[in-house]
Amino acid sequence: MKKLLVAVGFMAVLAACNNNHGNNTLANQDKEAKEMMQGYWRNDDAGNFAMLVKGDSIIFPDTSSMPLLFWIYQDSLYTQGSHLQSYKIKKQAAHLFKFVNQLGEEVKLVKTDNTLARKIFAQEHPYAMNIFRTSDIDTTFNYGNQHYTCKIHVETTSDRVIKSTLTDDGIEVDNMYLDNVAQLKVWKNGQNLYAHDFRKKEFEQIVPKELMSASILRGIDFAYADSSGVFFDATIGIPDAATAYIVELRIANNGKLTKKLK
Repeated sequence: MKKLLVAVGFMAVLAACNNNHGNNTLANQDKEAKEMMQGYWRNDDAGNFAMLVKGDSIIFPDTSSMPLLFWIYQDSLYTQGSHLQSYKIKKQAAHLFKFVNQLGEEVKLVKTDNTLARKIFAQEHPYAMNIFRTSDIDTTFNYGNQHYTCKIHVETTSDRVIKSTLTDDGIEVDNMYLDNVAQLKVWKNGQNLYAHDFRKKEFEQIVPKELMSASILRGIDFAYADSSGVFFDATIGIPDAATAYIVELRIANNGKLTKKLK
């Protein structure tokens, strides 16, 4: 299933590349320069393994970064992930590659045949950063003469969210996350008051559109209760980042749900 997801994503990237302004450079790429790039590369200064170049792909040593489509045209290295990026090539030889990264720094890579590199790059298919991550929170409390029990279960789905970030060598890569589904159940005096599985799309009318595509439903937390009902906070935000929106969920005494941005 993971291999299928990556393959579908990579074909989508290729299609996008053929429909943007990178088309001419891809069609006229320097095949000799691409051939010289094939193999394992390490950062000559830091000593870390930087990437494996295999065919049309750049593969990274961490298992969360998706492979990038790449080509070389004139004096630049082009990569296509969520965004088309270009890197100025300072020098290229059979076992040497110097370029300027996204931070404006010059990076020196050297080709290696170290057997350890083969082990590090053995996992060529990335997996999601938060795959199989689950959480369960049970809360019981009394309000007045009413007794409440709340259960929240959060688990990942198959819905992918892509977040772009920089590697240690200053190359933009895409990390894959899976969106979550949050199951909320509330009982009042032993009777079922509310039960629902929440997904991110249910908050599209509340959270700004520009954030939704790059965000996941992180989870739901119990907030408080008052005479009007029980309140929870649903968090929608960029994975592994501070940027997030909180949506207040109120479960009224009659079981009706209302939502508003906090």
